[in-house]
Amino acid sequence: MRSLARYILSGPFQAVTVVFFFALLSFVFPFLIIFSGGALALITLKIGMRHAIRILLICVALIALSTWLLLGNLTAGPLIVWVSIVAVAYMYQHFQSLSIALQALTVFGAVLTLLVAVLFPDLQADWLLYLTNLLEAIKQGPSFQIMMQSANLSLEQAEQYLPGIASLMTGMVVAVYLLTVSVTLSFGGWWNDLLDDAQAFHKEFARFNLGRILAISVALFAVVAWGTKAAIFWQLTIVCLSMFFLQGLGLAHAVIGALSKPLLGFVAVYGLLFIVTPQMMLVLASAGVLDGFVDFRKRFIKSEE
Repeated sequence: MRSLARYILSGPFQAVTVVFFFALLSFVFPFLIIFSGGALALITLKIGMRHAIRILLICVALIALSTWLLLGNLTAGPLIVWVSIVAVAYMYQHFQSLSIALQALTVFGAVLTLLVAVLFPDLQADWLLYLTNLLEAIKQGPSFQIMMQSANLSLEQAEQYLPGIASLMTGMVVAVYLLTVSVTLSFGGWWNDLLDDAQAFHKEFARFNLGRILAISVALFAVVAWGTKAAIFWQLTIVCLSMFFLQGLGLAHAVIGALSKPLLGFVAVYGLLFIVTPQMMLVLASAGVLDGFVDFRKRFIKSEE
């Protein structure tokens, strides 16, 4: 991975090759956008935002040309994700603070959720139609039948849940977008650490805090959502909790890093995150919100500095 990072930084052609190649593959394997965006984050951190934007624009043009030639229609590809990654990486580099960069990203996600609710008031109906069609398309598959049996759900019960899921879809999509940008930035920061033979980004991740204001905000969103059952407040809660999940994960890194045998702790946390993903994400998000009020990490961070 260190060799790939050096290759990305060795020249514009090499950078465009990596960003474009992994972006093209991400149409088939979406997780590979992390490599493409991570390269842009690395360029932003090492060379600067202007150079990263030039690479970004060239890759957008190449993606548009490729999809037009291969599929017959134009697409900008992962433009929104790329722009977000460059912007957040620049903020991290400029302010030398991961906390500020991810605070700004969280606020942007909340504002985006509100704007979508205002500009597209009937979007829930569109989500419901999409989910209904999706359910119709997959319900005959054997894997779907096995999944329903393991969850002790009937088709009728699944259909009853669709309106509730549709009301949360916008928030869930924004939450996935925020996590994608954050994880991609982390990948670029890890690459940067590899090149410098340092652990600057890891230490920054272990101490980052979204702050008390956002912690109060997500608590208020949750209380209002519970009391009013309004979909927009549930969506805002989901969006903010997705970022507090990262804070909880950072808290876990700080606590485990202070142990005498941290490897076992990391295996346990990430193993549980892989096995019981929803429950573990909720636990870490809750820990992150509580940490926003209490700031547990002061006792651990002092030993690292």
